[in-house]
Amino acid sequence: MKALPLAALLPVLAATTLAAIPATAQPQATFQLTVTDLHSTKGQIVACLWRDKDKFPSCEKSATALKRTFPVTGTTMHVTLPLPASGRYAVTVVHDEDGNGKMKHNFIGMPAEGVGISNNPGGMPGYDKSLTDIAPGGTVTIKMKYLFG
Repeated sequence: MKALPLAALLPVLAATTLAAIPATAQPQATFQLTVTDLHSTKGQIVACLWRDKDKFPSCEKSATALKRTFPVTGTTMHVTLPLPASGRYAVTVVHDEDGNGKMKHNFIGMPAEGVGISNNPGGMPGYDKSLTDIAPGGTVTIKMKYLFG
């Protein structure tokens, strides 16, 4: 077998390497989440983006909700969340004041930390009432509610 000179192989190697790198990397789409009426700057907020209602509204029990955590920096917060695609989603937020990553409940099972949900429905939140259209670059605003405290 005859050996090829290195100069003859360089164009082939360069073409192979360049073909493996995408010409234009697409940035991930995002949307802005504004959370208002936080009653303290302790702890963190846990935001969840829901495409389906399995385990809704308990983000810690869901295998499909997209979950992000942010340290609380003020009584109103603006955070950026990834958006897989334009569509109808529900968004939930927990003000995890003790920072343990879990929703604290009182003795009858009601939330003992702040909660919020897209569309800000009253009463017991339902998935269908919480659905909102979200497009890349869009904004969702959620008002926190503190049931016991």
